Amino acid sequence: MKLKFCGATRTVTGSCFYIDTGEFKCIVDCGAFQGGDELERLNYEPFPFDPASLDAVFLTHAHYDHCGRIPLLVKQGFKGRIIGTQPTRDLARIVLLDSAKLQKEEYERWQARSKDMPKGTNFSGEGMAYEQRKPLFTEEDVENMFQFFDVYPYGSSITLSSNVEFRMRDAGHILGAAIFEIWIKTPEGRERKLVFSGDLGQPGARIIRDPDMIREADYVICEATYGNRLHKSKDETVLEFLSILKQAQEEKSNVLIPSFAIERTQEILYEINLFIENKILNNLEVYLDSPMASKATEIFKQYPTFYDEDARRLLEKGDDPFTFPGLIAVESAEESKRLINKQGVVIIAGSGMCTGGRIVHHIKNNIEKENTHMVFVGYQVEGTLGRKIVDREKQVRVMGQDMEVRAKVHTLGGFSAHGDQRDLRYWLRGFGHSPKKIFIVHADEEIGIGFGSNIRTELGVEVDIPKLNEEFELK
Repeated sequence: MKLKFCGATRTVTGSCFYIDTGEFKCIVDCGAFQGGDELERLNYEPFPFDPASLDAVFLTHAHYDHCGRIPLLVKQGFKGRIIGTQPTRDLARIVLLDSAKLQKEEYERWQARSKDMPKGTNFSGEGMAYEQRKPLFTEEDVENMFQFFDVYPYGSSITLSSNVEFRMRDAGHILGAAIFEIWIKTPEGRERKLVFSGDLGQPGARIIRDPDMIREADYVICEATYGNRLHKSKDETVLEFLSILKQAQEEKSNVLIPSFAIERTQEILYEINLFIENKILNNLEVYLDSPMASKATEIFKQYPTFYDEDARRLLEKGDDPFTFPGLIAVESAEESKRLINKQGVVIIAGSGMCTGGRIVHHIKNNIEKENTHMVFVGYQVEGTLGRKIVDREKQVRVMGQDMEVRAKVHTLGGFSAHGDQRDLRYWLRGFGHSPKKIFIVHADEEIGIGFGSNIRTELGVEVDIPKLNEEFELK
């Protein structure tokens, strides 16, 4: 049995892991690479396997770096089954439809700008030549993908073929996110259990339940996005967030929150709702400037059985945890542009790493103002505009223009959908000494190597940090 690492190797994005037993071929995730040009070019490279030969795709969750290339599989002949939870299916649809729309619009803009330029022109500091930015897939490709989707609940063991069984467990990351336990019988008659963590959430999150613990496996493929740091406690994070909002109100200054449409946005709305309901804040104008986040929030409302106890209790009292006085959903681009004249407001907009979307316009209008507050609530991949701002670069390029970073920058890691080093180590300790090997993925190279070394020492098991397209024989 072979396991090949086709993404999320010594980097955070592009999740894709290929399993070949000789009789059964599958992948876990098929995500897009995000970040600088060097990473994003990988989205245009051929798959290191034949999509038409795959029997299944196990989809851990609906974030773009886990599902973003599945429509490409279908375009290239995939006819197997895509397996995930109901929320993952519904959220993946809006994520991928939004991506298809944005890719088309971006390509048309590049075409318009490039028609009189030599072929291969690379606009200064703005990325790949436009002909390399052709849309990866269309909205029609996305819809075609969902004919192959099968949904299952957490906790049920499902026999997929004569030699493959799987079970999904709660990853505590975003709504519907799953850890996959996969039992595979090899042609020689041996059974091996592989566990793919997907992305693991923080225990104690406000909406989503804690990650399930798993007690044994032969091979564990574990993320380590925050394998080198500890988050502040949730209480400290919430108090810091409240302080920022109060200060901005007093100064009549804007708060920009680049937020991922799924999970981070809902958690931010949840906390502001509690501030308003408990009369800690009053007369706060909050603009949710993300149609995709609005759609995702509606999906969240459909699946309360996936919430933790605190969020369910709010619902039982008749309180919608994602709505409050002063919240305004911004739909059209024209409405979004009119926010340029607003002062003393909170603007929540995507993308979460400032790589595109409406947040970029708001950054351009606010980043050089000293009283602007920029609040980052999720991981920023190397090479992204968000990472450059978080790393306190004095000057960044926004929409083709060099701009001074004068805004106050806040990083609230306690809102992250990822567990920190302590959480990851606790989860891995649950396996004891049972794994033959642990593979560390979804981490920048230095972080992955450091975290892997710690785990090797702590658990006394073999640990590997794979390279892109590295293949292992699992015995």
